[in-house]
Amino acid sequence: MDFKSNTWTNRRSPTMSPTVPVTLLFSDGVAHRLDVPCGRKIVEAASEAGLNLLTDCSNGQCGTCTAQLLSGTVEMEDYDAAVLPDEDRDADAVLPCVCRVTSACAVEFPYESTEALSEEAPPIPGEVVGVHQVASETVLLEISVPEGIQFEPGQYVRIHPEGTDFHRSYSMANMPGSDRLEFFVRLVPDGAFSGWLADAKAGDKVELSVPHGTFFLRDEDRPRLFVAGGTGVAPFLSMLRSMGEKARAQPTTVLIGARTPGHLFALDELESLRQALPHVQVKLAVEQEASGDCHHGYATDLIAGLGLAPTTRVYLCGPPPMVEAGRKAAETAGLPRQDVLCERFA
Repeated sequence: MDFKSNTWTNRRSPTMSPTVPVTLLFSDGVAHRLDVPCGRKIVEAASEAGLNLLTDCSNGQCGTCTAQLLSGTVEMEDYDAAVLPDEDRDADAVLPCVCRVTSACAVEFPYESTEALSEEAPPIPGEVVGVHQVASETVLLEISVPEGIQFEPGQYVRIHPEGTDFHRSYSMANMPGSDRLEFFVRLVPDGAFSGWLADAKAGDKVELSVPHGTFFLRDEDRPRLFVAGGTGVAPFLSMLRSMGEKARAQPTTVLIGARTPGHLFALDELESLRQALPHVQVKLAVEQEASGDCHHGYATDLIAGLGLAPTTRVYLCGPPPMVEAGRKAAETAGLPRQDVLCERFA
């Protein structure tokens, strides 16, 4: 990963003092003013004030907490430059999880205040139903819960295996309301969660958070483009499975990229969904061993040739470099940046 660490400032000079005012603004117009000690992280200060800002990795590697610095200065610790590209940083975007306050400032968040004000709900008990290898480096983890979980298609939960000191976040691939949840997990060498999965069996206990995330299917009358890298297919499976009659009539293009054909999964399910949803088309891309109609290269390569309508809403889910490539390709195709929704994972 390419990490960046530098003091970021806007045009105002820092004002050092024991505490400084920090204003947090939300998309519904609500503002919260905090007195924050200089050097304290924004996410930490908000938590101490009873606000739960949306975040996941807490170390600048996922982009979940991305916000806009409207005024003042902050100092950013190390972060993944693919999550926050230089052009976004130059446009005042910041990652509050690694931002230390250095002066009075105002930060704007792309979600409503109610999401930050809600207390963390008690964990949901879950039980492993099965673990199945479905592709090279990918397994399907199935978990049962006492009652069906309602969520917006595309959202995720944090999974905490019983008896461990870690959790990981994964998007549901199933439809909302089910009491049997499906997660596609990439196996990572020496990864804590991957190590747990290697020995996981039916009946093992886990705890789940309530659903989180602003990356979900919008109820809009406009064409859509879904672009997935690797296990980024999961939230799109939930979206496609959940499409109602209105959504079925909207043109939807699904681009899926993987390293090799052996890394692709859920192809039968995608074909069934394509047949059930006449306005959906699916295109595949692999970096190696491409054959037939499968594109040799990246899924994002295909965006330029799609002839997308200017009203298209773009959804990107995958590793940060893929998401950034997709966003640039969408902009080159003439689509506004605000119409591109991104979900990155390490």
